[in-house]
Amino acid sequence: MINNEPVHFSLKYLPLLIRLRCCEPARLPGYLGSTLHGILGWALLNHKEANRYIYENRKMAEGGYDIPNPYIINPPGYREQYNKGDELRFQVILLGDALRYAEQLINALITAGSFTIGAERKRFQLEEIMQYDQLQSIWKPGLYAPEAIKAEVLSEHRTEGCTNCSIQLLTPLRIRRSGSLLTELDFITIFRSISRRITELTARYGGYVNEQEIAWLMEAAQHIQKTSSGLYVKNMERYSTRRDKKMDLSGLLGAMTFQGELAPFTPWLNAACILHLGRNTTLGCGKIDAVIMN
Repeated sequence: MINNEPVHFSLKYLPLLIRLRCCEPARLPGYLGSTLHGILGWALLNHKEANRYIYENRKMAEGGYDIPNPYIINPPGYREQYNKGDELRFQVILLGDALRYAEQLINALITAGSFTIGAERKRFQLEEIMQYDQLQSIWKPGLYAPEAIKAEVLSEHRTEGCTNCSIQLLTPLRIRRSGSLLTELDFITIFRSISRRITELTARYGGYVNEQEIAWLMEAAQHIQKTSSGLYVKNMERYSTRRDKKMDLSGLLGAMTFQGELAPFTPWLNAACILHLGRNTTLGCGKIDAVIMN
């Protein structure tokens, strides 16, 4: 920032860590993004204002483009079997104006207290809600500290002298072109996805993005070279109760490395590590990790 004004972009977010305790042996879907989406929606049913803004805000915009949701679910790593006493932890990240409903979401989870998860409806007890970045408890038995509900702002930190980076796709990345899932990525496609996501989120939920910088960086991205790629398609489906059909969540996993004048892109890559990329980010898809190297 210069004189407290954003240079690249600005977007507030609230990272919540939800800790549940397994109350009985449970076999769950290996990837829990859709399952956790369902239990959060169930918890919010009696909190109509928050439910309407967080869960029902996604409508078709003018021109037929999807409006991004103001939250992201980060499910735990792939795991099917939980035993009594095991912990299940996941993140919920509220974005932009959705932060004003943070207390309603937290109170909805506290009121629910426990959740039945999976096809066999196994019970998991709520143990703690934390502000993830600060590692501060917001709620646990005997404690409620609403002052710990503190927003973060996307970092604009730029790593100077960066000429190499590695990008790892941690959950299926779904980017479509002409209706088909991309099975290979170049740097310009990745940056286009990052800039589009930040632009759409700030337009809908408040914040700022430097569109002139995006135009310049789109040109510069053409000169970033891919030096290695180990991507593969992970086939994955989920059942949508609302739509009463299976939905394809297949996407790319693996890692790539790039080389070039990467310093101007580092704030955007760091932002993508929080915001995810591509489609179905609400369910945890498109989570990446970017390792910046000189």
